[in-house]
Amino acid sequence: MPQQTITARDLPTIRAELATWLADPGPLGGPAVWSQHLDSATAAQERQAAADWSVSLRAAQLTYANGDMTGLAASAGLALPAYRLHPEDLPAPHGLIMWENPVISPEAGGDVMSSIAVSWAVHGGGVHIRVWTKREEWFQWMARPEPGMGAMSQDEIRVMRARYPQALVSTCSSYLPFGKVPGWLLSDYQDTTDMSIAELENRARFVVQSEMAERALVTSWLLMGQVLVREEEVQAPKGAAKHIRRLDPNLLTSVRYVTLRHRSIHAERTGQVDGAGVTYRHRWIVSGHWRNHWYPSQQRTRPIWIANHMKGPEGAPILDPDKLVNLLRR
Repeated sequence: MPQQTITARDLPTIRAELATWLADPGPLGGPAVWSQHLDSATAAQERQAAADWSVSLRAAQLTYANGDMTGLAASAGLALPAYRLHPEDLPAPHGLIMWENPVISPEAGGDVMSSIAVSWAVHGGGVHIRVWTKREEWFQWMARPEPGMGAMSQDEIRVMRARYPQALVSTCSSYLPFGKVPGWLLSDYQDTTDMSIAELENRARFVVQSEMAERALVTSWLLMGQVLVREEEVQAPKGAAKHIRRLDPNLLTSVRYVTLRHRSIHAERTGQVDGAGVTYRHRWIVSGHWRNHWYPSQQRTRPIWIANHMKGPEGAPILDPDKLVNLLRR
């Protein structure tokens, strides 16, 4: 059965309930659940993380990316060149972005959970992020049988549902430093010589998931700063707004809804001659790509996404993409 899509109007309620749960000191609250079955030092860190993220989520700017924007963020993220993140790249110091479609590595198959949202908080010299997935998808992934182990029982699934009552479940966390190239895949060196094969496979799954989420997040930030993105404000339904006010009257109920401006194909009206005396007699489609653009006000370059567009003199015949052959030169 396909899972129901979370809409922009759902996001304020999800944020309010999640922030409330993370601040709940009870046995089924976020601090207790995040710290369960961990050693004392790690448990203390997770309880503090739950409290910190509860505060951060309450201050978060909510952003929802529609399907087209999600697809572009995922594909352009894979092509993103080495880039040093800066504070001005972020739309807000605290935020929660949700993608309409899941973000997942194309090579991962069914071995990695997809990411549906990322929360972030600026602290010190970088950004702390937390990756989230849909609760039902996480249940299905956790309940699947592992080698040498049977599937989870219905009683165990009921216990998990009681421990994780919210629509989103955190799957991993990470940190993006300012002024440094994110070290995707090798962000933190870890000695794996004593790990079992199962531990290595599990670590690889989460590294891939974290990398894809970070790439899509940074790309979303960069795209939101370009004119090819259109924004509007979406409000939570009236019933949800009343529920949110009961949880916390200070929480906003609006969402920043971002979509793409559809300008993927345009005709070049000038410039029939390109380079040193080269005259083009056809038009062709240039694939989307990143290009470094110099910003004088910031005294630095910043990658901008160039969408698919038509190149060549207006009125010339269009080359059939299916009949083109790429020439490799060195």
